[in-house]
Amino acid sequence: MSNPRPKTRPDLRTQWRDWVGRFEQRTVRERAMLIGAACAVVFMLADALWLSPALKQWNSARAANAAVRAQIGQLQTEQTRIQASGMAQEARLKQELASWRARVREGDAALREQAASLVGPDRMLSVLDQLLARHGQVRVRAMQSLGKTDLSGETTPPSGTTAALPAKAAAAAASAPAPAARGPGLYRHGVELTLEGSYADLAAYVRALEAMPQRLLWGGLQFRVEQYPKAV
Repeated sequence: MSNPRPKTRPDLRTQWRDWVGRFEQRTVRERAMLIGAACAVVFMLADALWLSPALKQWNSARAANAAVRAQIGQLQTEQTRIQASGMAQEARLKQELASWRARVREGDAALREQAASLVGPDRMLSVLDQLLARHGQVRVRAMQSLGKTDLSGETTPPSGTTAALPAKAAAAAASAPAPAARGPGLYRHGVELTLEGSYADLAAYVRALEAMPQRLLWGGLQFRVEQYPKAV
């Protein structure tokens, strides 16, 4: 019993010639339809394998690019706004600084003008001498130091009352050195004077005090007649 011969695989050339023969046997219309169908199949395969994935990637990249551009635009707008705000704030601060400097200069000028009319410790003795100097028939009955008050509000105790002292002695006693202070500063030293004389003499004395080059701040003034024409 003989073995059957195995089937041999058809040659590709033979198959190709067979397909060409069959294609040539068809009409022109059928040939065109077959060519169109083949082109459609090739296009569908190309679209499924290459065109559609490439188009999706392109659309995704385009959307990402647009999002990045929009974000960059927002950042540029925010940067412009911040720069404008910073420039406006800098201009406002410069204007405020110039205003404060002008105020400081005005304050310094006013302070120097005020300081020129104030009485320093080195001139206190001469001022007290002028306060206690006799004008006409005015006599100093008593003098009392009201103590020194500095800007912190601390007040030194009053130095007591000096009755009927000569002008130089009373002035020296009133201007005796105070306890050591913590440092130099601006302070007020009150003095209470009790004077006696006629009304005209006392009025002349007050006018003389107001005409002094040093600035004196009046805390109060009391007037009474003890026995006409003597007043206190």
